[in-house]
Amino acid sequence: MRNIDGGFLAAPDQAALDRREREVRKGKLALVLTVAGGVVALAAGYQVFADFSPGALVATLAGLAAAFGGGALTKHLMRAVRFRVHKPNAGLVAAAKLTGLLIAFFGIAALLGSIDAPGPLRIVLIAGGVGTIAYVRALHDQQWVLFELDAVGVRVERAIVPWRDVTRLTTDPVGPGMTRLGAVPVNAAPLYVAVQDSELDQRQLADAVGRFAPQGILLAPTAQDSLGNPAS
Repeated sequence: MRNIDGGFLAAPDQAALDRREREVRKGKLALVLTVAGGVVALAAGYQVFADFSPGALVATLAGLAAAFGGGALTKHLMRAVRFRVHKPNAGLVAAAKLTGLLIAFFGIAALLGSIDAPGPLRIVLIAGGVGTIAYVRALHDQQWVLFELDAVGVRVERAIVPWRDVTRLTTDPVGPGMTRLGAVPVNAAPLYVAVQDSELDQRQLADAVGRFAPQGILLAPTAQDSLGNPAS
């Protein structure tokens, strides 16, 4: 088990890593499209605000279309690689962060254009904008993902447990509109997190357990063991 900020206490199976890597490759082309579209949109958008031209506006719109289309395709493809449950409104918060970053970027672009900034400074702004968006997105995933399953193991908030250390997974209703998900590691305290039912698709969760979990690891209420028998 490891914390997302620390090192592994037990390394995941290499076979699991290889399997995840094969699946991740399927989404790389869509990710490339997203990044390329974002770069084009930022570069052309800078030109729109610094020195407007119809061609730059068309290129900006085309870049945005490619970025958002590629992002949607990447999200769709990544569903085959992992299952995630987020905090409420995670998508809206991510959209708000992206909107704020874009407003700041284009505001700075307009300012640099008004003072006729040199070319190298413009390049630095574009590169910095792309890097900042990527960093904020990665940080958002760390902070807003509550529960995750993939070919390597289980993530419960910021703790990650490789499948070799998992004995069973649990699910229990804990109140109106809330479900507690958990993982029971070998020789360690169980890990639990409460999620809102509006963020949890029980059918997709069951499918993910069947797709990612090794044979013998099932999803059951806390009061039952992995064979479905009442706990002693």
